[in-house]
Amino acid sequence: MNFKSTILAASLLVASAVASANTAIILTPAVGPNSFSGTFAGAAASNTFDLDLTNFANAGSFFGQVSANFTGGAGYNVTGVKLDNINFFPLVNTKIGNNGADYWLLTLPALTSTLHHIVVTGTPLGNTQGFVGSLSLIATPVPEPETYAMMIAGLGLVGFMARRRKA
Repeated sequence: MNFKSTILAASLLVASAVASANTAIILTPAVGPNSFSGTFAGAAASNTFDLDLTNFANAGSFFGQVSANFTGGAGYNVTGVKLDNINFFPLVNTKIGNNGADYWLLTLPALTSTLHHIVVTGTPLGNTQGFVGSLSLIATPVPEPETYAMMIAGLGLVGFMARRRKA
């Protein structure tokens, strides 16, 4: 009897851990070289998403946006968006009576190649449709060692020619 209780407790623990896991944002190749994009959506009061960039040698520039609207007291009112505690900027954040629209964005020159977290907070209203988010990332390619060798050799030749002309 005690064994069954232990199994039940363990399965409930695993189920609660899975339920509280953050939703992953999947990046797919987009238009252009080294360009990737992803989408995410949610409808809870607080939504956390994982953006895993550990496979990118140099993550590069980032552009993210979150939008939502509500009409007649139904929909989703975004109150805040953060990427690793960096606030998105509310470009549109209006509410007139029971109607409103939200459009938040963030542009960064570069992100590190680690795990990042996007947190969207807001108020679900009535028959909630939720919010939608999208992001794009341009990964900066890392030059091959041969590229550095050719650059150094070229600079050396230019220096040699400048010195020779001076003499």
